[in-house]
Amino acid sequence: MAKRVAILCIAIICLFIAFVFIPKREFSIDIFPLRAHETLMVYDDLSDGGSSISKMEFSDSILDFHCTLGMDTSKGAWCGLIWTFSGEDTAKNRYENWSLVDSVVFKIFAEEKTEIIAKVWTFDPDVTQEDSLHTFRQMLKEIPLEKGENTITLPFEDFYVPEFWFEQTGAAKDLSQRHKEHAARFEITPGWNVKRGEPLHIRISQIAVKGTGSLELAIFLGACLSIIIVIFGFLKKK
Repeated sequence: MAKRVAILCIAIICLFIAFVFIPKREFSIDIFPLRAHETLMVYDDLSDGGSSISKMEFSDSILDFHCTLGMDTSKGAWCGLIWTFSGEDTAKNRYENWSLVDSVVFKIFAEEKTEIIAKVWTFDPDVTQEDSLHTFRQMLKEIPLEKGENTITLPFEDFYVPEFWFEQTGAAKDLSQRHKEHAARFEITPGWNVKRGEPLHIRISQIAVKGTGSLELAIFLGACLSIIIVIFGFLKKK
């Protein structure tokens, strides 16, 4: 009996070694260029009485974005781009599953040295009310851009939940799960240090999220589970 258990343990070790050395399959999901099941809109504060101006144009797979924040300091000022995801099968899933995403890639041309903020919105079942946009969990990251071409890869872990989100929603800070399995929106806004009246002009050629596929891990875990079941079967018979 001990010999059989030892053989099964060796088998698990061999499976683990094989899993480590098997090449993992990387995947990439485009945010831009656009896919069929996502929508993109540009927004600003004009409809709320502000004076910010924003515009977007498409040409040759390039997203051209202009934004100038309003000069009236007695009012808030905002503008940006926002993508809304619906999932590949909208009948079954309204959001995208980014559970295995580990990085976000940007290819952006900036007319001048500037800063943008990238935001990921996820559905948080403990907080989010679908008819209230501000209750979607927001994770953001400031991205400095040099004048000219910028190719940037950010670890997803660099995105953080801002303090104002907890204040606006009243959510407990110990609710730390990111809920990447329910990615709902992606957003680009001017950075904190972009001044009012200062034109922001960027051209986006790619935004994508990347990660490593799970098939190999699923096979490995399934094989280990089968071996463990066999071991327990032997122990019960003993």
